[in-house]
Amino acid sequence: MQHIAEQLARDLCRSVIIDDAALRPLAISPQTGRLDRSRVQAVLQRETSARLRRRLTKHGVFSAGEPVSIPGDPRQAILPRLCLPLRADDQLLGFLWLIDEPALTMAEKRLAGTAAAGAGHLLAQRAIRDADQFDLLTDLADGLMHAQEHVRREAAITLASQQALTGSPPFALAVIRPAASGAAPASNPGKAAASLRRAAGNLRRTATPGALVLASPGEEELVAITTRGAVAELHRAVRALSGPPLAVGTCGDITALADVRARLGDALYAACVAARIPRFARAADWDELGVYAAFQYLYRDPSAPERICPGVGALLDERAGTYRQTMRCYLECAAQAQQAAAQLHIHRTTLYWRLARAAELLPLDLRRGEDRLKLHLALTLADLTHPPARPAS
Repeated sequence: MQHIAEQLARDLCRSVIIDDAALRPLAISPQTGRLDRSRVQAVLQRETSARLRRRLTKHGVFSAGEPVSIPGDPRQAILPRLCLPLRADDQLLGFLWLIDEPALTMAEKRLAGTAAAGAGHLLAQRAIRDADQFDLLTDLADGLMHAQEHVRREAAITLASQQALTGSPPFALAVIRPAASGAAPASNPGKAAASLRRAAGNLRRTATPGALVLASPGEEELVAITTRGAVAELHRAVRALSGPPLAVGTCGDITALADVRARLGDALYAACVAARIPRFARAADWDELGVYAAFQYLYRDPSAPERICPGVGALLDERAGTYRQTMRCYLECAAQAQQAAAQLHIHRTTLYWRLARAAELLPLDLRRGEDRLKLHLALTLADLTHPPARPAS
């Protein structure tokens, strides 16, 4: 790969970079010709900035099958580029990049195309070898999820000998699942399973080598094993996946690989919370669930909030969304009216009027701490069992 980059750089008298599908440099020629800040950053930091990645996405390089000319941006001191996607069939394997100033001639573009074909062939060969390795690691990850302890122990020993995870313990377990299904079963299991299979393939291609090991995708979830230090990277990778949105739940501080299965329930619940609660942005760690951790072992169905606080169903009606939101904010502010009114951007008189109307719907006395606690728990649990309240007008 390095030889291809250097030979093309000599032929064209301009520098060449070959990236993998995640825009990580695989081969960099000595600098020849013009360069800009983005090129310097890619060489020095061995990664592509989020701003440039968004720009490249806008120009369609990740879906292109033919060379893509990307115009420069003088305001950002970015030079024009020619991107040659490296593909095998429909699989994106990487990119070959050239600064397109001065503009490349047709003969030079043909030379670049020949070099790109050679680089693509090498990456396709590597992908075949990686696929065989992935199959082995997937079998071992499945072994870590096995019900029998001796199978888990043997899988852990083999994974350690393969150095499949390059980070240091403690380990972390992650569950990835469709975000749209939330706490309820997937409405279309076949479609969800296909989405998870695609996600597994994309994560394998784009994850940092040694960052994670994936088990076989199931009908509703995909299990990954990583290290605690790589959890944030996994969260970002899952959010960035194309296709239907996915949620990821993680739990860490697992000292031995053979013990990851014991935390499967925690990671699965964290994924359910991540799918339902907007503030987690589809990625939640079990240690950071806060009050939502209290509901893990409750049977979560639409009648659950009513069992905690009889009468709360009146606030969960779609038409009572404003009162539900107001009451929730008031309780989270420890019944401090001035603070709640400020957070809702309303006058205190309006707040008191809404609270009085909400109290008419509930057989509760909000002056009693026990009643406020029951109501607060029921409204919080409703985040996991009911559609969110519409914002107050």
